[in-house]
Amino acid sequence: MESINRFFRHNMAKASKIMPTLGIGAKIILPYFLLTLVIAGVGTFVLINLVTSSFQDRINNQLIDAGRIVSEGIVQSEEDRLQVLRTVAGTIGVSEAVVNKDSESLAELVPQIMVNSGADAVELLDMDGIEVYGWQQPVGPGELPIERSSADLSNIEDVRQVLEGDIDEFGDKQVFLSKTPDGILVFTVGPLIFNDKQVGAVLIGTDLRSMTIDLTLNAVARITFYDRQGKVLQTTLGGGQEEFMDSFAESPDLYPQVISQLETVPVIVDNPETQTPLRQLDVLNQSYQLAFGDWRLRNQSFGMFSVALPRNFLVTTVINGRNLFVVIFSLATIAVFTGGFIISRRLASPIHQLVETAKAVTAGNLEQRSGIQGKDEIGQLALAFDTMTETLGQRNRQLLEKASELEAIVDSIADGVIVMNTDDEIVTLNPAAKQLLSDMSHDFFLGPMRELSQSFILGNGAIEEPNFSTVIQTRKPRRYQVGNRILGANGAVVTTPNGEKIGSVVVLRDVTREVEADNLKDAFITSISHELRTPLTVIKVYADLMKSAANGHLDDRQLTFIKKINKGSQELEHHINQLINISEIQAGTLNLNRVEVNFNGFVNEIAEKWRKKLTEKELLLEIESPSADIPVLADISHLAWAMDNLLSNAQSYTPRGGKVKLTIFTEQKSAFLSVADNGIGIAAADQPHLFDRFFRAHNVENYEARGVGLGLFITKSIVELHGGHISVESESGVGSTFTVSIPLVVEKHEAEIK
Repeated sequence: MESINRFFRHNMAKASKIMPTLGIGAKIILPYFLLTLVIAGVGTFVLINLVTSSFQDRINNQLIDAGRIVSEGIVQSEEDRLQVLRTVAGTIGVSEAVVNKDSESLAELVPQIMVNSGADAVELLDMDGIEVYGWQQPVGPGELPIERSSADLSNIEDVRQVLEGDIDEFGDKQVFLSKTPDGILVFTVGPLIFNDKQVGAVLIGTDLRSMTIDLTLNAVARITFYDRQGKVLQTTLGGGQEEFMDSFAESPDLYPQVISQLETVPVIVDNPETQTPLRQLDVLNQSYQLAFGDWRLRNQSFGMFSVALPRNFLVTTVINGRNLFVVIFSLATIAVFTGGFIISRRLASPIHQLVETAKAVTAGNLEQRSGIQGKDEIGQLALAFDTMTETLGQRNRQLLEKASELEAIVDSIADGVIVMNTDDEIVTLNPAAKQLLSDMSHDFFLGPMRELSQSFILGNGAIEEPNFSTVIQTRKPRRYQVGNRILGANGAVVTTPNGEKIGSVVVLRDVTREVEADNLKDAFITSISHELRTPLTVIKVYADLMKSAANGHLDDRQLTFIKKINKGSQELEHHINQLINISEIQAGTLNLNRVEVNFNGFVNEIAEKWRKKLTEKELLLEIESPSADIPVLADISHLAWAMDNLLSNAQSYTPRGGKVKLTIFTEQKSAFLSVADNGIGIAAADQPHLFDRFFRAHNVENYEARGVGLGLFITKSIVELHGGHISVESESGVGSTFTVSIPLVVEKHEAEIK
């Protein structure tokens, strides 16, 4: 039945590929044709199955009978060997000759017994397992029996057990297989007694090939013996020729499968899961079915055996069934095409008319109608199609109106708008974008287009090649320089309501004037900062002079005024220095004098300088650091400035009674410093802008903390100039953790660890 299903699925798959290219008439006939194939196939299958099932049952029964004969023959062969063993052991003079190691006497006594016994070999051993006398039937016609002595058989476990007098539940005999140059022998070994005392052992052997041939004749089936790994030991399949034996071998998994199922039957014929023959084999153009049984002697399994019967008559039955199927198929095909042709002629005409109407609508003629009238399914389809065409015309007009409105809106936007498809190819762009691109083409003569990266803004002079995909993916503004023109670019991915990407949009703006304004602002700040230093210095000097020259003539109120002047001057000087350093960072003139520093000791030294200030505010300072040195390359003054900014923030934004914790550690070739506090925290909305210039978080609790919003910007700039990174984790009302990483001097750090 499975073959019929495969045939049907195969033809359905072919039909599904052919159907789109066929006309309506052929599409009507084709299902009837396939249905006929299925009916014919099922009928043929049933017919063949009824015929072959009886033959299959018959061959199964024959295999079971043959397996039973083989099982009984194996047992009988063992009984025969035992009988010969008893005869040899009981013959007068044999035991005494073994005791005396008299091989000549044994040569006179034993062959007379063996010639008429049917056994193929005998071995007489002393108590040391040494062969006193051995005899084996001649290998070929006209040859003499083989006699031998002096062989050491004590290394055979079964022989050793008999010599040691071991007795199991089956007695004092053992059975084993022995591979000899002339073939495999099945030996039965038993004790040899003289004057009520064991003086040696007797081994009676049967040639496995001779036994296989005898069993083949008795069972009228081909017999094969396997070891536990499925390797063929002897067979009569293929005439018993050795060159075929490897091809008859079975999988090692078959032996446990056969043994587990042998309970009430002598052989296993079918696979219990699929109810199909367990094994089929083709030998010399002859098909055989095999059944398997347990090759067991004295309750010991030596492997398995198989019985094989030819099954050519089953093949003949299948061929006859196929011939019947051809006849049924031919008659059914003629009937199907005749009926299908008549039916298709009646259905195809209105459908062809509907197809022509659809082609006209596809070509853009939305005024075309089918004109088909009728109450059947085709008439209803035609009516629905005409109605759909009318609705489509209305929607098309509305869409054109909306597209015109959208085009007008985009064209009126002052910024350049570029729309791209999923392959980043430009689909459309507004006049402003066309003008910008035109202007850029002229500016290309002044220099290539380059992206002004963050590193350029930080002043190290680095310039990256433009990457518009980064603008679209990150949705963050980028700036590009083309000659003397600077453009701002922002982008976004365009998706459907289902999240499917259908393109992207890039917006360009000429920000040359804005950048120039920023540069002028920075220049002004730099200039005014330098100009403020001179009068500020005068104020500080005269305030200090007044305090030192007063000689006790100033009262407390006047001294307080002087202290306030000094404190205000210091704060103003600090802000001016920040502005000057910002200008150096922006201009790229901030030079670092980096030397090798023990990061661990460096941070601890800065922390100790802050301990007094933190204690005055009742803040607990904790430091967690490793004992080993952590070597880094750093500009001591600038990195200390960055650390001071972090500790200053922790002091300023942590209420009295709070805690500041510094944690120093190393990871992935970097030194890390974590500054954690349990202060007021930072709102999630403020965190993305925390490292921007002049930005201060909006929190009602931090109004008393003064500053211009430059500390974290400077800290981030210094850390990045050291090749490091800074990040923040914060939760409003819980606290903040700033983490700084600086690259290690790797070789020295590894040496410190060792």
